Amino acid sequence: MATKWDPLVLKYQRQNQQELGRLTELRRHLKETESNRDKVAERQTHFRRQLHTNTLREIDDWRVMKSFLADLDILRNNCEGQLIEIRELIGRAQAQNQRTAQVLQKYEHLQQQTLNSRRIYRERQETDALDEWAVQSYARSDLARDLH
Repeated sequence: MATKWDPLVLKYQRQNQQELGRLTELRRHLKETESNRDKVAERQTHFRRQLHTNTLREIDDWRVMKSFLADLDILRNNCEGQLIEIRELIGRAQAQNQRTAQVLQKYEHLQQQTLNSRRIYRERQETDALDEWAVQSYARSDLARDLH
């Protein structure tokens, strides 16, 4: 049975699902970025070791390697910055989703109250109809006894 709360419940259920999907996507992006940062750190470590072990390189090779390591540092710092931003986005998305869930819970409660009050009203009507039928039935049986 439809209530006036149904459209609001549906709206906030959809919004809740969208927000949960967004949170899932942000968490996936966070894991990917952490993985990328770890890969960059591994490459940095590898090339630094290589730089230290190969001291017989020419100056141009050293410059290229140093430049490459500097680029890896920049890339790693970018990953760290993205991780901070993603974590902040996740925090805000979780707070928003919590507010949406609270509103959804409120409207679901109001919807359930309306349904319960309608059910109680119908049950009361059925009980009253049965009582009326019983009273009329008793009155008819009394009348029938009196006529005989």
